[in-house]
Amino acid sequence: MCAQVVKFRKRKAELPARRRAPVAPPQKACDDKSSSKFHFWVGASGDRYIHTIHTLFDCPELDTANYLLVRRNDAGTPVVLAAAYTSHTAPSLNLAEVRHLGATLGANEVHVHFLAGSHQQAKLVAYDLRAGQMPHAQPTTSEVRH
Repeated sequence: MCAQVVKFRKRKAELPARRRAPVAPPQKACDDKSSSKFHFWVGASGDRYIHTIHTLFDCPELDTANYLLVRRNDAGTPVVLAAAYTSHTAPSLNLAEVRHLGATLGANEVHVHFLAGSHQQAKLVAYDLRAGQMPHAQPTTSEVRH
């Protein structure tokens, strides 16, 4: 974690100049109709989890993380196809598993939640999201091993 000291007098003096400068539009995570690169998903417990949105092919290597494999339909509505967590210590293996499962299910987005502190917490988040977003889903093959 890092911190930054902000001197408000200096910022206040810069404010009018910054307001006149053109603002770049927010970057989209995919080329279709998504409106931002972040999305909150709600679990069965009512807890909200923030996820970073990536296309299936642009997803970075993942350490300990939860992920949702999502298919965004033609209307722009995201549909969760799988909710899981990374199970390998090698980030490249986690990425390979995510891409393989995503391609198998027909996903076009990966929504990644990085805030689970441990493997056990990642499991709980995955189960909560699966129960909240896909109440009739079966566990993925990577979760049967644990």
